[in-house]
Amino acid sequence: MGQDLRSYLELVKSKKPDDFQIVTREINPAYEITALVAKLESEAKRRPILLFEKVKGTEFPVLTNLHASRSRLALGMNVQPEEMQKAYLRAMEKPVPPKIVSKAPVKEVILGGDEVNVLALPQIMHHEGDAGPYLTAAISFARSPDGETWNCAYNRLQVRGRNTTSIHLTLAKHLWEFYRVAEAKGEPLPVAFAIGVHPAIALGALAIGSIDEDERAIMGGLLGEPLELIQCETSDLLVPAQAEMIIEGEILPNERAPEGPFGEFTGYSLGERQREILKVKAVTHRKGAVFQDIAVGHLDHMLLSTISIEANLYRAVRAMVPSVKAVRVPAPFTCYVSIKQRVSGQAKNAILAVLGADLYMKRVVVVDHDVDIFNDRQVNWAVATRCQPDRDITIITNTRGSDLDPSTKEDGYTSKWGVDATAKPSLEAYAPRHRVPREVWERIDLKDFFP
Repeated sequence: MGQDLRSYLELVKSKKPDDFQIVTREINPAYEITALVAKLESEAKRRPILLFEKVKGTEFPVLTNLHASRSRLALGMNVQPEEMQKAYLRAMEKPVPPKIVSKAPVKEVILGGDEVNVLALPQIMHHEGDAGPYLTAAISFARSPDGETWNCAYNRLQVRGRNTTSIHLTLAKHLWEFYRVAEAKGEPLPVAFAIGVHPAIALGALAIGSIDEDERAIMGGLLGEPLELIQCETSDLLVPAQAEMIIEGEILPNERAPEGPFGEFTGYSLGERQREILKVKAVTHRKGAVFQDIAVGHLDHMLLSTISIEANLYRAVRAMVPSVKAVRVPAPFTCYVSIKQRVSGQAKNAILAVLGADLYMKRVVVVDHDVDIFNDRQVNWAVATRCQPDRDITIITNTRGSDLDPSTKEDGYTSKWGVDATAKPSLEAYAPRHRVPREVWERIDLKDFFP
């Protein structure tokens, strides 16, 4: 399978031609790109990949909304949509180590020193009130200061000048930990960012696991072959050889600058915070490179992150409750879990497993296997009819959560809660659900009554 964005786009054009739309009219990167994505999504009920050929103020075309379809993401994993979670779990359990190459398309243009100019990139403003232009599709590639472990993640970058951005490091996550170790030594942390990648690489970057799990090998597992990497120009970091663009730099020690507000996936604009500073040392890219953007807070963003989160949480719950049936992330900081509870207490174990597996999870609802967690009405019905608040709600205080949660008094310092909406003492011993007799259900044909 091809590892580059362009081969994937050709695949979409051949398999789903209606899912790819070229916009030839010039567009202003200040709000208009996000506005078009949002209006297509809300008014036309369409979520195509959009390629803007003429973007005001830059020579780079902009690609966005790549991930806004579950079937398109499945195409990138070479599976059917219903097989995505199994395929993702398989990649996590059987990762494929990357390989290093000596030549790469992403090196066709190399800009360093005074040639570096982040302002030449599309200066995309996403939502009203944003503090400035942001790079939202930048995947970080970094190595721990001791050289033992690698990390990949999405980190938003606010453009501050020709060779400077601020960077949002999620508190207590792996890249944040790498940086804290380097900063304690008074050293910068080298980091590189890939922009414009195959969806399998994007999905792999969002894998959540132990700090010693290598997301690059999970990317290989999703691709079905080793991810090709090439060394950076200004450090020994390794980055995807087939990317459209690489931004090389280092996060400076003991320096901070105002970052934000920025409209995030929560649906809110998080206010200004003091964040770390990235000094850009080089930019390399393909000839005729396409600049990728992610429409934050819209399906382009939400679907991409949900697939990896659900797979990781399924794995975490399965370790505690082997009879888990399904896991769903329906909203920010929220998880629904369906289990076949064989012994009492497993629902609470599932709650604790979810809260321990993902920093961002704040609310967990666990239901029996007869409840469809992909139907919000059924989940609410289970909470209403199988839960007693004084018995079945667990609240955990003074714990670390997301620093993007606008409800917290202190960034990321939060309480979390779980709801055990399973039948007590067991589903078999609970009041029976009403139902039409099976023989009648199977015998009745709607066409006989409504021809």
